[in-house]
Amino acid sequence: MKIFQSCLWQTNSTLIEGKEECFLFDPTYYPHELEHIKEALPDKPLNLIYTHADWDHIAGFSAFSYGHTIGHQQVKEQSGQLEKARSFDLEWYVARSKELEFPRMDEEIVGETTKVASDDTVYFLPIPGHTADMMATFFLERKVVVAGDVLSNLEFPFIFYSSQKYLESLEKMKEKVLEYGIHTLVPGHGLPVLNSQKEILRRIDNDLGYLHQLRSGNHLARYRGEPIPSHLISRHEGNIEFVETE
Repeated sequence: MKIFQSCLWQTNSTLIEGKEECFLFDPTYYPHELEHIKEALPDKPLNLIYTHADWDHIAGFSAFSYGHTIGHQQVKEQSGQLEKARSFDLEWYVARSKELEFPRMDEEIVGETTKVASDDTVYFLPIPGHTADMMATFFLERKVVVAGDVLSNLEFPFIFYSSQKYLESLEKMKEKVLEYGIHTLVPGHGLPVLNSQKEILRRIDNDLGYLHQLRSGNHLARYRGEPIPSHLISRHEGNIEFVETE
């Protein structure tokens, strides 16, 4: 497994190589970063998997559009995210050799789905909450989960779809981590967890604790026992407003 971390929000792109094929998640973001990922790809059929369609996760599609794409069935409903990536590129003068395109989905995941790959069993788990189209992918023999925008060491849960669904998704993640003995986690942003189921479970419990505080009406909710960092207060206030309107 190789993890390529963008300098934009420490966004992770993950490459998992099998005997006969490879799996690339959320290639992003800047052109030189995408070229680095390209250079690392093995000469094998490419499965291009999207954890969700937030704009910072889809910008690399045009560079890898020859791959077989997989994502949640609701990814296609998020096409407005492409304009956000274009606006960011314009604001920061990001020049690309290929125009940004919204990912097509060759294979849509509807519910929990298991596939047999060349040397692993791949289990797709929809985990709505942050967004409606979030999906975690488990490699059962490798004991790895590529989780999307949950369980980051950098941030508490950002809620854009449903706090209740977020809670349910985290509980489901905990269940599957224990059931399959998962010990390695790659979040959408920040540091991965390598060979520590205990740390994965700790992250899940921290995120659950934060969400329970919010849903109980605690505007002074703490995260990991600490006050909300100043640079994330606006996002915390956005969560409070979201929960109050649910």
